[in-house]
Amino acid sequence: MTKTYPEKRRHTRVFFGEDYTVGGLISTASELDSSFSVTILNISEGGLQFNQKRIQYKGAQPGDKLLLRRINGLHELVSLVDIPMQIIWVMDNEYLDHVIVGVAFTNLTNPQRKTLQDFVKTCLALNMDKKELK
Repeated sequence: MTKTYPEKRRHTRVFFGEDYTVGGLISTASELDSSFSVTILNISEGGLQFNQKRIQYKGAQPGDKLLLRRINGLHELVSLVDIPMQIIWVMDNEYLDHVIVGVAFTNLTNPQRKTLQDFVKTCLALNMDKKELK
């Protein structure tokens, strides 16, 4: 389901492979009644990375504020709703079919933080078990 990679980031991140798609519904902070769908590529306690088809991309830029309305495809993260986020970086290459965006969570509650920590720990443990079985 997922892959993890060692990295120098503050929070360990879980990457979703091609065989498992995780969707998200996001709103801009200024247009809460209008949401758009994205594919979540990875997630950690600090934030997430998503992509969106270029033809659907609305031109969000670093510094813009977003709201993660919900995550689809992972019952473990169903309680993560209406989380404020800020865009940190955007990879918008005109030759690619998708735009990739990195966002930071800006105001997690303690229960949301614990949910993310537990999810990452569980994914890491599952991947360790798979490696030991090989």
